[in-house]
Amino acid sequence: MTTLDSKRIVIIGGGTFNHIRNHLSLAAPAFGDTAKYLHKKLNNSILYLTKMAGGKILSTNEDVSKLVDNLIQSPNTGTIIMSAAICDFEAEWSRSVPNGSHAERLKTKDGDVHLNLYPSEKIIKRIRLQRPDIFLVGFKTTTNQTRLEQYYTALKFMKNTKCNLVFANDVVTRLNMIIVPEEAKYHVGTNRQQALNGLLDLIHVRQNLTYNKTNLIQTDNVNMTVTPKTFQNVIEFLVYNGGFIEDNGNGFTPGHFCYKWSDDSFLSSQRKTNHNNVFKQGLTWTIKPIRSTSKIIALGTHKPSVGATSQRLLFEQYPKYDCIVHTHNPLKLTSTINRISQYNFQCGSIECGKNTLSGMHFNNNIGAVYLEKHGVNIMFKSTDDPNKIIDFIKNNLQLGIKIQ
Repeated sequence: MTTLDSKRIVIIGGGTFNHIRNHLSLAAPAFGDTAKYLHKKLNNSILYLTKMAGGKILSTNEDVSKLVDNLIQSPNTGTIIMSAAICDFEAEWSRSVPNGSHAERLKTKDGDVHLNLYPSEKIIKRIRLQRPDIFLVGFKTTTNQTRLEQYYTALKFMKNTKCNLVFANDVVTRLNMIIVPEEAKYHVGTNRQQALNGLLDLIHVRQNLTYNKTNLIQTDNVNMTVTPKTFQNVIEFLVYNGGFIEDNGNGFTPGHFCYKWSDDSFLSSQRKTNHNNVFKQGLTWTIKPIRSTSKIIALGTHKPSVGATSQRLLFEQYPKYDCIVHTHNPLKLTSTINRISQYNFQCGSIECGKNTLSGMHFNNNIGAVYLEKHGVNIMFKSTDDPNKIIDFIKNNLQLGIKIQ
């Protein structure tokens, strides 16, 4: 059996070609400096370079695609650092001649040649769709974008590819930043080596985190009206006051919330949905993991929010409480909510749940903890006056603003 410690770290670097004819190709110029640096710093990592970066075998998108397929099929693959620059476009055949490095050369004496380009396959998107257990690091390059534009470009890339980390760099401003699934950014600055060292640190602390798997049974969602009025009123307040902000380019919102239905199940917000539509969309009925399999059973149209692991651990530790909300709003300067670091933990991991549990403090029968650069978790009882919970939120959170 392959253990976490025995799984391989694979780094892919350099640029690729998409050949059109002999002596004519589209290319993504990249020479593997980043991949070489990361390989030097990561003990026992395996480095694959394209020919453009000094490698011996890899040249085209197709070559890298075949390598990725082999890595996906290998149970020994634990981490893939995809720093290779994949050529974004391919060309349609010119004059009915199939493209290729040995295809008949185009002759300048024949005059102008017009090429139609179309987007290449996004190889990186396949990795975690087929192997969600692989820890995936992606890279996103921008050109003279503002800091905010660069952040949003990298965030959208992260959500589309399911990367665990995205290293974003702008080739004009020289700004670097690392985006994480909690939609925060770390190690922001123009010193590339410092940013790469920050990336190495995040890989080190996050690549071996553990997760509960979820088995989704497709069925109708549970309507919000079956939950207590206190829970409904608090969620409605957050919906109408900027508790859940959609700005990641995918149409869904960060954060989560749930109501404990029984000792063994709870009704959770849903993954990949817009929480502001929950009163129309409904909730997923979630059954806590069976100890023999560690799998969560979920019934609905979508899996429960990734925060379901934290929700379950909190309910087990504090059985008298039956409501949890988590938003990505920053705290007010006057807030007294306990703060702890989120840096080491990806949202949805078992370790993140334990970290949340360790920082939960209670005051006036309301529990709360603020995860730095991530957001607040609030526990309360459905028998409480909803205005008490709403006042607590008003007094502590900057609604309408999202942490970055």
